[in-house]
Amino acid sequence: MRSSRPLYDALAAGYEDHFAVPHRRAYDDLAWDQVVALLPEPPAGIVDAGCGVGRWARRLQARGYAVTGVEQSPGMIAALRARPPGPGFTLVEASMDDAELPPRAAMVLAMGSLQYTADPEATIAHLAGWLRPGGVLAVLVDSLVGLVLELLRDGREQEALRRLATRRGVWRQHGLEADLHLLDRARLEAACAAAGLTDIRTRGLLVTAAALGRDELNHRLTTDGDAHLALERRLLESPLLADTGKQLLVTARRAAPAEAG
Repeated sequence: MRSSRPLYDALAAGYEDHFAVPHRRAYDDLAWDQVVALLPEPPAGIVDAGCGVGRWARRLQARGYAVTGVEQSPGMIAALRARPPGPGFTLVEASMDDAELPPRAAMVLAMGSLQYTADPEATIAHLAGWLRPGGVLAVLVDSLVGLVLELLRDGREQEALRRLATRRGVWRQHGLEADLHLLDRARLEAACAAAGLTDIRTRGLLVTAAALGRDELNHRLTTDGDAHLALERRLLESPLLADTGKQLLVTARRAAPAEAG
């Protein structure tokens, strides 16, 4: 797989603006809503694996959490150092697969970063090892099924079949390309179970994307965003629709000793 590091280096300077696009802002907000509902009481420790320029770290710090960010992109690290999240933030300069952290985190987040690792199952097991008993893992990835449905809607049958067969995607930005794994609910949930996690749940974010297409989705989010997000919040509660989301958010918990026994 072609590394995502050069692409993220190029995006770093304007990465906050990257999420001003309506559909990106929407799935980011939907994911945030779900994570907030699972947050422990502050000032618990949270790990943000692939923290980028610190977008989520700042939100979490504002709520009183101690955040450890793990980041490998030199460009992202430079932007993060230029605008640090604040006291209580710790930066670990390493890939999420190489970083070694103690099992003390109340929550571990990997919001859009897991899909760029060499072996997502191994990475989920590694991240789960950072959790304290009762701690929660939350992972956001691109959806295989969601992308295939979008491509079919747009008449791109051959590409849809290719993505379905290879389970790989390509992200293109600023003339650069990075390969990524396209994941589905079954694979994510099996990886969490194999890592010893419980209370596993997957939600599909932006379920309407495949039916509407990006332009119409962005139009609705721009002209009546509150109403459309209200619809999306209802749709994400259906397990039957999870794989059809543009993004998948899986959450799982490390069992406490009494539960494990």
